[in-house]
Amino acid sequence: MVSAPSRWRWVIGAAAVCAVYLVVRSIADLHTAFGGGSAVDYLAIASAGRVVHGGSSCVYCAGPLGIAQAQLLGYTPAGSASFPVPFVNPALMAWLIQPLAVLPLQTGTDVFVALNVVAMAVSAAILIRRASPRLGGPLAAGLVVTAVFSLEAGTGILLGQSDGLLLLAAILAIEALDRGRPAIAGLVLVPLLLKPQLVWLVPPVLVVAREWRMLGAFAAGAVVVLLGSIAVAGPGHLLDAVGLVTAPSYAHLDLQSNSIPAIIARPLASNPAAWAAALALAAVAMVAMVVMRDALRTNVIPAVAIGLGLSVMLSPHLGDYSLMLLAVPVAVLAPRAPALVLMLAAAYTAASLFNPLVPLNESSVALVLLAGLVALVWRATHPGSGDLAMHLPMRSAAGVSNA
Repeated sequence: MVSAPSRWRWVIGAAAVCAVYLVVRSIADLHTAFGGGSAVDYLAIASAGRVVHGGSSCVYCAGPLGIAQAQLLGYTPAGSASFPVPFVNPALMAWLIQPLAVLPLQTGTDVFVALNVVAMAVSAAILIRRASPRLGGPLAAGLVVTAVFSLEAGTGILLGQSDGLLLLAAILAIEALDRGRPAIAGLVLVPLLLKPQLVWLVPPVLVVAREWRMLGAFAAGAVVVLLGSIAVAGPGHLLDAVGLVTAPSYAHLDLQSNSIPAIIARPLASNPAAWAAALALAAVAMVAMVVMRDALRTNVIPAVAIGLGLSVMLSPHLGDYSLMLLAVPVAVLAPRAPALVLMLAAAYTAASLFNPLVPLNESSVALVLLAGLVALVWRATHPGSGDLAMHLPMRSAAGVSNA
């Protein structure tokens, strides 16, 4: 067994230090969330759950949400544009959250946040196991932990977001596909439809890759989510969600995100520009999928991982905490371009910490991710002999396909 060359050991050490720092930061964020008062996004989900539990279908209506949020808070906040916090997930989410929604606010928050952090830890463990046969344990751990427990992911912990659970669903779908069970993979991917912007470019990948069983199971799950949401909110109220997402009071959130459409739309201060850019870039991505169809059909797992990455990076609406889902393409593609992924992880963390480009302060992370994603996809499809993986210990790749 050949050990890593000395010139790389300090790099692996730096990745380990970065990973430890981010885990400590996440623990601090978890402590803050348990302390109360920060999980406003969970408040929106729980209040919608209480509305449904009370027999109402008006999960997107400000009045019922305001009453439910006041009940959860124990007081009615002074009138402001930020109250009540809007609920914007598919209505089925409100029905699913009912067991936690009926609990006191802090108890429900603690359980929900803890579940997501545990899911993040399990996700990291699975991805490290996938990447370590080619990269070695220390480097794989450093890269994966940096992606999963990023500074942006810490914001999701504080706000009470569900992305940790969605990340785990995405990874379990990859694992099922790896074991030759595409139908199960499609079903396991369905929870991501609770945030459809995180999975919207995966179906085109499955079509081009001719992965019909996975696509069929995913489509069946999408029908369940749609019909379930209609049953919860009714056809009339279901359309209210579209009005909320496109309302001027909500649109500014799209322009603050670190997706690629936001980079384009931010100088224009135009939310419609973000949606137009997302659709145009998606069309370009689909053309590229067709051009690369042979490669996608013979490398389905990397194709699905890239589809997830593109869904996140080209999303017209993205909370930065959702960037943790980029851990999936990072872990799947890293063995093909480890040195590049290492540099990407370092640049991503540095941009998150320091934001040195003052005129582009809000866009530096997105620019790093855009450049890194393009370079990573190119490098993964044109592997060479100069990668770090050529010098690290080689282990059995049993159970890891298309790595």
